[in-house]
Amino acid sequence: MAVQPNQQFSMDPPTQQSFVRFLKNLPEKPETTIRIFNRSDYYTVHGSDALFAAQEIFKTTSVCKIIGAEPHKTEGVILNKSHFETFVRDLLLVKQYRVEVYVNQGSSKNQNWVLEFKGSPGNLAHFEDVLFGNTDIAVGVSVIAVRLGTEGKSRVVGLSCVDVVSTLISVAEFQDNESFSNLESLVVTLAPKECLLIQGEGSYEFQTLKQIIERSNVLVTLRKKSEFSSDSIIDDLNTLIKFKKGQKQNVQSLPEVNLSLAMSATSALIKYLDLTSDEGNMNQFSLNQVEQSRYIRLDSAAIKALNIEPTVDVASNLHGNPVGSILTLLDKCRTPQGHRLIAQWVRQPLRDLSLIKERHDIVELFVKNNELRSVLSDDYLRRIPDLQQLAKKLARKKSALQDCYKIYLCVSHLPKLLEQLSSEANVAALKAMIIDPLKELIEDMDKFQQLVEQTIDLDAAEKGDFMINPGFSDDFKGLKDSMDEMEEIIQKQLGKVADDLCLEAGKVIKLESNQQFGYYFRITLKEEKVLRNKKHYTILDSNKTGVRFRNSKLYELNEDFIAIRHKYMEKQKDVIGEIVEIAAGYSETVRTIGGVLACLDILTAFASAAVSANKVYARPEMLPSEKGELNLVQVRHPCLEMLQGVDYIANDVSFKRDQCHFCIITGPNMGGKSTYIRSVGVTALMAHIGSFVPCDKATISLLDCILARVGADDSQLKGLSTFMMEMIETAAILKTATCNSLVIIDELGRGTSTYEGCGIAWSIAEHLAKDIKSYCLFATHFHEITRLAEEIPTVKNQHVTALVDGNKLTLLYKVMPGICDQSFGLHVAKMANFPQDVIEFAKRKQAELEDYQGILFEGSDNPQKKRKIIQEAETIISEFLTKCKTLDNSLSDADLESQISSLKQNALSRKNPYIEALLIAS
Repeated sequence: MAVQPNQQFSMDPPTQQSFVRFLKNLPEKPETTIRIFNRSDYYTVHGSDALFAAQEIFKTTSVCKIIGAEPHKTEGVILNKSHFETFVRDLLLVKQYRVEVYVNQGSSKNQNWVLEFKGSPGNLAHFEDVLFGNTDIAVGVSVIAVRLGTEGKSRVVGLSCVDVVSTLISVAEFQDNESFSNLESLVVTLAPKECLLIQGEGSYEFQTLKQIIERSNVLVTLRKKSEFSSDSIIDDLNTLIKFKKGQKQNVQSLPEVNLSLAMSATSALIKYLDLTSDEGNMNQFSLNQVEQSRYIRLDSAAIKALNIEPTVDVASNLHGNPVGSILTLLDKCRTPQGHRLIAQWVRQPLRDLSLIKERHDIVELFVKNNELRSVLSDDYLRRIPDLQQLAKKLARKKSALQDCYKIYLCVSHLPKLLEQLSSEANVAALKAMIIDPLKELIEDMDKFQQLVEQTIDLDAAEKGDFMINPGFSDDFKGLKDSMDEMEEIIQKQLGKVADDLCLEAGKVIKLESNQQFGYYFRITLKEEKVLRNKKHYTILDSNKTGVRFRNSKLYELNEDFIAIRHKYMEKQKDVIGEIVEIAAGYSETVRTIGGVLACLDILTAFASAAVSANKVYARPEMLPSEKGELNLVQVRHPCLEMLQGVDYIANDVSFKRDQCHFCIITGPNMGGKSTYIRSVGVTALMAHIGSFVPCDKATISLLDCILARVGADDSQLKGLSTFMMEMIETAAILKTATCNSLVIIDELGRGTSTYEGCGIAWSIAEHLAKDIKSYCLFATHFHEITRLAEEIPTVKNQHVTALVDGNKLTLLYKVMPGICDQSFGLHVAKMANFPQDVIEFAKRKQAELEDYQGILFEGSDNPQKKRKIIQEAETIISEFLTKCKTLDNSLSDADLESQISSLKQNALSRKNPYIEALLIAS
C-alpha cells in the first residue's frame, strides 16, 4: 500500500467554499480526463477524480477529505511530488487517460486558477521531465490524425502520424471500403497512442471509423474542423523538416505534400502537438510516405488472437499486469531503443524475402556463437543509454554535460563492440546491417569525442560530478586549484575528529559529501553514543545509513568550498552553452547510432529467446509467395511451452497450394484446437519478423496477411454484441484475404441460432476454400462443415484426439487426420463438477434435441462409413420425394396410394441401413 499523505489542506473555510464554487463552474469533462491542482508544496485532486486517485494510489478512499460545506462541498485528496509523478506516469502511459494540471496565479485566497499543463497518451511534451527524467524509460509515443474524403464514388482516407522521439512524420492516402480494413491494418502497423478526428461528424461512416480506431486500443480525441485546415502547412513543414544535402530546401518539392487529405491531417497534428513553438523541433523532422506494401497486413483481431502484445489489467495494480505474450517472450533487449523497436517489429512483419533472410542470418550467427551472444547482451548492450532520447535533447539544445558524457562513454565503447563483431565479419548481413554503418558513424563522432575530452573534467565525471575541464582556461585552473587546496584541508579534519572521538578514520568514521549538505562526517547508528554531550558537534540527520554531523571548523571550510565551487559553476555556464550549441550538430548521428544498436539488440534478443526455449527454435526456410507452401513440423506454442508444469504436445501442419490449403479441425472443448491454430499463426508471424520459430522444421512461403477471428469477444462498451463483433471481423477477413494470406478462425457462428450459425460458418468456410483459396485453419463444433472435404479436394479434415473410458474423458492434444464425430460437452461439464442431476437432465435433453441424429444402425460405429450411408440415404429420400411430386394429380386416391407404395418399395429395396433404422424408430 502506498504511504498515505500527511499534508493538510491549507485553506480556511471561506477559501474552501470559493475553490469549490470555481471547481463546479469548470466545463464538463470525460471520465478519462483527470484534473490536478498544483499548490506549490503539494498537489490535489477533487470530486470523482479524488475518489479515483485514492483508490488507484492508496487503495482506499479513506484518504479523501471533504472540503467546503453544503451546498458547495466536494472530496479532495492530497498528493505529494512522488505520488503526483507516479499517478501521471500511470495515467498517460498505462491507462491512456488525459491529464490537466492547473496552477493558481493569484493569492491562496483568490481562485485565479489557469490551465498550466495538459497531456494525453500521444502528446507528452508538457510532462517529459516527469515521465522521462530518467532517459532510460523505453516508451514509444506516436499520435495520428485521420481525415476522410471522396474521389469520384470511392472513399479516400488521409492519415498522418507523428513520432516525436524518432522525429518522423509519416503520411498516407488511400482508398478504403466501408469497413475501413485498410485503415485498421495501418493503425495496427503504426501502433499510435492517440488519434485525432474531426469533432461533430456524427454520420454512420464516422461512427464506424471511431469504432475501428478504438478497437485497436487507441484513444480518440476530437478536434475542431478548422484545425485540419492546411493553409499554413507549407510554412510549418519548411520550419520542421530537415532537408538532405543537395535537396531543394522547400517541401513543395516533396511528393508527399500533394496528398491533400494527409496534409490536412498533418496540419491538425502540428497544431495539437504545438510543434512549431519549440525551437528544438526546427529542422529536425523527416517526412515520408508509409509503404504499406512492405509489411504483412495484420488486423486488431489478429494482434489480440495471437497474443502478440501483453494485455494490461489496469485494475490489478498501479502499473498494470502484463500477461504472457509474444512480445514479452522475445523482448530480451538490453537497451531502451531496442525495447521500443521490437514492439514496432512485431507489428510490422516483413514481406521482403531478402530483408527477412538477412535478419535470420544474423540470428543464426548469434544462436551458434554462444560466447559472442553473451558478451553482447551481458556486457556491451546493457551499457547503451537511450541514444534517441539523448539525441532529442541535443537537437533541442537542452542537454547537460551529463548527457554529453553519457554519449561520449557509449561511443567510446563502440570500437570494442566492433572488435567483437569483426570476428564474424564474413557474415554479409552482419557486415551490411551493423558493422559498416557503425564504423562510419564512429568516425563521424570523432570531433564530438574530442570536444568532450577537451571541455569536460572526465575524472570528476567518473565520480558523478560534471564540470568543465580546469585546463580549459587559466580562470578555471585557478579556481580548481583553490578547491583542491580546500579539499586537502578538509581531509585533514577527518583525522582530527577521529582522534577526538577515539574512532578509526576511514572505517568507523568517514568523510563524505553530497549536493545537499556538502562535506560532512558519518558514523554508524551503533556509534551514535560518542556524540552525546559533545556540544561542538552538530548532527545534520540520522537514518539507517548512519548519523551525519559536522563540527564548527568543517562547517566553515565547507562554506568556503561551496563558495568557490559556486563561482566555478557560474563561470562555466557560458562555456556549457557553447558546448551544447556545438553538440546539437551531432544529434542526427547519435540518433542513427541508436537505431543501428537497437537492431543489433533485437537480433541478439531473438537469438537469446531461441536458445532459452525448452527446445531450441529452428531457422525457418522462407520461400517466395508463388511457391505456395506452409509446412511446420512439430510446431509448438512458444508462450505455453514456457509455463511451468506444462508438457506441450507438438503437432504438424502441411499446406501446399492446389493440394491442401484448408483444414477443418474438430474435437472436444479444451482439446487443443485453439492453441493449435494460434501456434501456426504465431509461428508464421515470428518467421516474418526475423525470429527463429518453435518448430523442428519450418518451410514458409511469404504471406501478405495474417487474419484472425478467434474467441467470442464482447465489445459492449462500444455497443457491439459478440455476434456483431464476430461478423465485423469476419467481413473484414473476406474483403482482405488473398491466396497468400493465413486465416485462422475459431468457433465461428456461435452467437446466433445453431442452424443459422452453422449456415453462416459453412458459407464462409466454402468461400475461403473455393474462391479465395487462403491458407486457413478453421476450428469448429459444427461437425456438418466437415462435409466440405467431400466437395472441395483442397479441404482436409483434422481432429484433436480424446479417449473416453466410461464417464472419464482424457484429452490427448494430438491433431490427427479425419473428423471427430462425437461431442464431449457432457464429459467436460462433469470435469467441471456439475451436479449429477444437471448432468442427467442434460443427457435426456440431448437425446430429445438430437432426435434421429443419434440413431444407431449397421455401420454407424465407423464415422466414414456412417457418413457415406447417410449421404446415400439422403439421395434415396430426395429421389423418392422428386418422383412423388411428378405423379399425376388427376389420379384417384387409390391409384396415387398404389404408385407411392410402389416407389416406397423401390426405395426400400436398396437396403439402406439408415432408412431402415428411421422407419423402425418412427
